[in-house]
Amino acid sequence: MNPSDTWVAEEKDDLLSKLTILPLQIFLHGTPVSAGGVSGVATWPEYRRKGLVTLLLHHALEDMRNSGKILSLLYPFSISFYRHFGWELFADQEVINMERHQFPKRESHEGVCRRLTENKEIIASVYRQWAEKYNGPLLRGSDWWDKSVFKRKKGDVIAYYRDDKVRGYMIYDIKNRHMNIEELIWLDPDARKGLFSFIANHDSMAENISLKLPAHEMTPHLLPDPKVKREVSSYFMARIVDCTALLEQYPFQLQKNENIILHISDHFCTWNERTYIISKDKEKANRIRSYSRQRQEDKDFPKLLHEGLHMSINTLSALLFGTYTARRLWEEGLISGPEDSAALLSRAVPSGSPAFYDFF
Repeated sequence: MNPSDTWVAEEKDDLLSKLTILPLQIFLHGTPVSAGGVSGVATWPEYRRKGLVTLLLHHALEDMRNSGKILSLLYPFSISFYRHFGWELFADQEVINMERHQFPKRESHEGVCRRLTENKEIIASVYRQWAEKYNGPLLRGSDWWDKSVFKRKKGDVIAYYRDDKVRGYMIYDIKNRHMNIEELIWLDPDARKGLFSFIANHDSMAENISLKLPAHEMTPHLLPDPKVKREVSSYFMARIVDCTALLEQYPFQLQKNENIILHISDHFCTWNERTYIISKDKEKANRIRSYSRQRQEDKDFPKLLHEGLHMSINTLSALLFGTYTARRLWEEGLISGPEDSAALLSRAVPSGSPAFYDFF
């Protein structure tokens, strides 16, 4: 962490509390978006429960907005704590545990697996092609690979080559006859078969395997025995920092003359607490009109209040990351408003699954 990315609360030269905002980019429907990663939140016990973290979070969000960061991510010590400040759970993590008789089977494949001892970053292109298909993965720079990925995920790196091009990779280690796979990514079925066969060849070295994945993938279905132990846990949270900026670039799938009206509540970042009208202009870009809750003298405002959909910034964050559909959120009462408006919003949000393979 760079000292310039860290905010502190101090009094008379005593450090009371601090947090760091990591400058990141994440993929959202295939496009890199600027984000701030909240990390290293800490307060001395004698200064806790005095509102210091609340002050730091609010200041950090203002700074993120002023510096052009549209989203924010964090790993929560308490989901309910950060929900109060507008973050919402968007990605789960899954660990698949396999006994030897459940290992992947050996299958014919066209390429070869090679162990990388140098130039490990050549797998970065595979990761990026994979990450662009999901909502939330980090755009990893070379420093991130060196200082975070390879530092946190110890072990060997195996790359799968076909026609001299890397099509998949795996980061793993083996200790006490247990294989731990920290990352497993493939770009096509042939690469999967090659990497699965590589795993299967460890049947004399490993008695069991644990495989970390973004949750709710179809990997178990691809195993010869899908009845494996699956441990799913809540993982990362996300928050919209600048709602207007995000809506302007979000790839809504709207037809001509279709409008989406959203009434967003955000008590912590009041600049987001507005009514938004989303439509398409002639160039098919988003056209965003918004009304402040204080501008009730506007002749269109009273009518707008009785139209459209009402939701919190938390719910909107989960929706735009593809964690849940608008229809499902409406059915559970997290979105309120006309059913046909919820159906339109559900159709307008492009399909896409959330995923996160890092930690900070």
